[in-house]
Amino acid sequence: MVNEISIQDDFVFGSVMSNKRLCQHLIQLILPELKIEQIEFPTVQKTVQETQFSHGIRFDVYTKDQNGVVYEIDMQIRHTRGLPQRVRYYQGRLDGEMLKDGKKYATLRQSYVIFFICPFDPFSLGRHRYDFANYCQQDKSLALNDGRTAIFLNTKSTQNDVPKDLRNFLDYVDNKDVENDEYVDELKDYIQNLSKNTEWRNDYMDNRTHMMFHDEDVREEGKQLGIAIGEKRGIATGKMEAIQGTIDLLREAGLPEERLKTKVQQRFDLTNPQMQELFK
Repeated sequence: MVNEISIQDDFVFGSVMSNKRLCQHLIQLILPELKIEQIEFPTVQKTVQETQFSHGIRFDVYTKDQNGVVYEIDMQIRHTRGLPQRVRYYQGRLDGEMLKDGKKYATLRQSYVIFFICPFDPFSLGRHRYDFANYCQQDKSLALNDGRTAIFLNTKSTQNDVPKDLRNFLDYVDNKDVENDEYVDELKDYIQNLSKNTEWRNDYMDNRTHMMFHDEDVREEGKQLGIAIGEKRGIATGKMEAIQGTIDLLREAGLPEERLKTKVQQRFDLTNPQMQELFK
């Protein structure tokens, strides 16, 4: 199972970045121009929702440095639509977190949305990183200086456009072999030690199962796979094929068969005869 665990997984990434030293090292790696002496203990999977009617968000990793500068880091696996709009929304929510009642706008600190570490090129220009800040369209030398920066990191680039240590990290995220890099070796060892912990491993599999049940892209993949299975096996089309597709995906993910059966029956409220049909 150790070889199957990738830092691309949200749960794994959050577990690693909950280590204050490893998280600070990564931020400094991405922003070497800053002098980060210390950070708060990172908050993993931080949920922010202003009201019951507003769209809630969940930051993968959220922390501040000694000057109150805010850093939010996300691992984005799928190239979904609306990434720039998500940056806009995330930055607004970060501002709302920082600006409490009665405070002046000028008190807003610098914020960095490292959004995202992507195993794809979000803008198709072949770069390892894309940094965005606000500038005057008529005069690009005039910066708005509103304190907001958004950074996209692309693991697929082959350009020589970032320092070697950052490129090594991005190659590691992309599941490439990286040698003679102290930070990457630390990450590998940390994940390997996590994988030996039975409680963490169970939490990892539960999270992976939960994501497969709730992720729209995975549900669609399961549905399509289920239709193909239904055509091959003669199972009636509809709900059962979609469930069968999801079962096959969870098997590929390594979920033990007994836990898989329990999760599927609970999630889809299936009868015993339906379970026998699916697991015959």
